[in-house]
Amino acid sequence: MKYMILLYDNADMREIFSSRSDLMEEMAGLLEEIRQSSELVATEPLADPVQTKTVRPADGPPVVTDGPLAEAKEHFGGYLIVDCETNERAVEIAAKWPSARFAPIEVRPILDVGGADL
Repeated sequence: MKYMILLYDNADMREIFSSRSDLMEEMAGLLEEIRQSSELVATEPLADPVQTKTVRPADGPPVVTDGPLAEAKEHFGGYLIVDCETNERAVEIAAKWPSARFAPIEVRPILDVGGADL
């Protein structure tokens, strides 16, 4: 089953990671592990949230505003899509991700639109 691991950042996260090579090495090691096991489907970091545009419903055409959907201490910073045998394995990968020490991470099954998940 495929899972999306949603990585959240906080204001200090990128500074912490840029100054700590050990964290970058952990991340690279985990990415290599899940590449070798064929569990990694995709992963990408996201640009700083100041570059975000949010499209909101309105009485007429949707309204576009600057910034993320909600004001929060954490923001969506990137993702991994993994294909794992179990939910527990997807959670294990998320718990090993170095940023789990500094910000929350969500693990969500990806809905199989042709299957019984609906």
